[in-house]
Amino acid sequence: MASIPSRSPELSLTASIDVSGNEIRGMKSTVLLAGVAILINGGALCRAADDVKVPAAPAPVSKSADTAPAKKSQSELASKTATFVKVPKDAAVLKTALDAHDLAAGLKQVEKTNSFQGTVAKIFEPRGGTIAILNFDQDYKTAMTAVLRGDDFDKFPDLKALVGKQVLVTGKIIDYHGTPEIVLNSPEQLKLVE
Repeated sequence: MASIPSRSPELSLTASIDVSGNEIRGMKSTVLLAGVAILINGGALCRAADDVKVPAAPAPVSKSADTAPAKKSQSELASKTATFVKVPKDAAVLKTALDAHDLAAGLKQVEKTNSFQGTVAKIFEPRGGTIAILNFDQDYKTAMTAVLRGDDFDKFPDLKALVGKQVLVTGKIIDYHGTPEIVLNSPEQLKLVE
């Protein structure tokens, strides 16, 4: 912001100068400078003649969250017909599955298809409808995670139904900032242990 002095000690103009747009933005729609105007000439500031009218730029349009449509959560978009596949507690696949809290074992399986099991502690949707994360501990950093991207929300039943329940997650394990993770693309990758 620059303060532009005038011949009258009572009058000054506070304006911001946009060099790229070659304009002067002031507080009013039209500003009459009594003696001094600032013009942009190749990026340099120059004085201009007396009584120059300089139109102010229109007020910026606010792009608030109110104008953007709210993204729907996984629960809102969940399939009404899909169900979670169930696996019995004594199934052989559970004996070979990794424990969700065994991060070291999970990191050794990065880029391989494997399974882990654990109790879902919470479902976290950090980006308002673009991703849902199944956390297997209240402290998400201490257990593997399963991630469902927004494009696949409607393929799965409501994930909130899994909170507090033991599940088996199968898929390619990736390393997400030091934490093993499986990205879910199909409901068959997520099984309810009963």
